[in-house]
Amino acid sequence: MMLPQVSSQVIVSCESASAQVVSVGSGQITLEWPWGVIDNSSNFRWDGKFSLPIDDSRSEWMPYLVEPAVSELRPGDICTVSIPPTRLYVGHYEEYNPPRNLGWSPAPTAGMYVVPPEKIDQEDAGCMLYLGGAEPIRVEAIE
Repeated sequence: MMLPQVSSQVIVSCESASAQVVSVGSGQITLEWPWGVIDNSSNFRWDGKFSLPIDDSRSEWMPYLVEPAVSELRPGDICTVSIPPTRLYVGHYEEYNPPRNLGWSPAPTAGMYVVPPEKIDQEDAGCMLYLGGAEPIRVEAIE
């Protein structure tokens, strides 16, 4: 994998996986995360769930796409979650040696903070993606 340079543009994607809806509301959807397993040997207590923002008016942003539309989903429903190929800016990149213990396995070997082009001038407008771990996230350089 290439080393992303800060302020460079990349195409980020992640193949879709099925996930069960835990809850919908308060501007977010919570899913049983389809990637990774709980690492019981970790001091961090990840519960196997992951919440994504669903309201664009909130400052929080993530590149994940949930289908069907969140407005159609209820707890217990099955949906797909993915990152369609998306052009993003690299705000920060770090490698972890040993892999970073975050409570799930496999643990990530790198972290990359990405920002969408329309939010490049906004502080804290991006999201940290963990690479080399459970999620099959692909990062491609834009020449």
